[in-house]
Amino acid sequence: MRLIATEIEPEPAPEVELSPSVIRIMSGALDAIASRGVKRLSMSDIIDASGVSRGTVYRYFSNKDEVLVAVAEYVCVGFETGIREAGAGIEDPMERFKAVMRFYGRYTNENSPDRVFEVEPAFHLSFFRSRFTRYKQAVLDALEPSFDYLDGLLDEAINRDAIVEMLVRTQLSTLLVPASPEWNRLWDDTAENIEKWALRIAATYAQNSARKGSNNG
Repeated sequence: MRLIATEIEPEPAPEVELSPSVIRIMSGALDAIASRGVKRLSMSDIIDASGVSRGTVYRYFSNKDEVLVAVAEYVCVGFETGIREAGAGIEDPMERFKAVMRFYGRYTNENSPDRVFEVEPAFHLSFFRSRFTRYKQAVLDALEPSFDYLDGLLDEAINRDAIVEMLVRTQLSTLLVPASPEWNRLWDDTAENIEKWALRIAATYAQNSARKGSNNG
């Protein structure tokens, strides 16, 4: 499945049950957009790429715009679900962090836009701009136990929103400049490096407190 972007839709996406046929339509639409672009895209293109009958497509969608809105929501919900499930059930907070980072990096690599950004850059940008807040919230939810742990180490609240925004913006940048193997390794090491940073700060706090106690004594 490739990432795409549609124009910011004026109305909420229609609720469509994700039956096997609808998933085939979504996947086919993504492939058709990658090859033809949004402006040239037709319902016939979507039908041909999805491999379902015309009647099946029109059973769920009245026109191309409805398909595009549904596809954008399908991609976004797929990310939200995947990122939250990546760390589910992992008790160790930093192992959870690592699992979320690995999923995010793998998701971006596997769902790279290929030619979509070249064919329809404005639509692609519109997609991420309109759903950036949802991407951030999904990552924030997935990492909440990890941030709780880091707060405990530092004995103060870290700026979770700033960290998550940095992570999301950084990962989105790989859609413009593809990630190298070296970068993927750095990304996967994010959790470990953040924990080391927090532990160093905590140790410094402890040493300073001990010195103050000795001086006061």
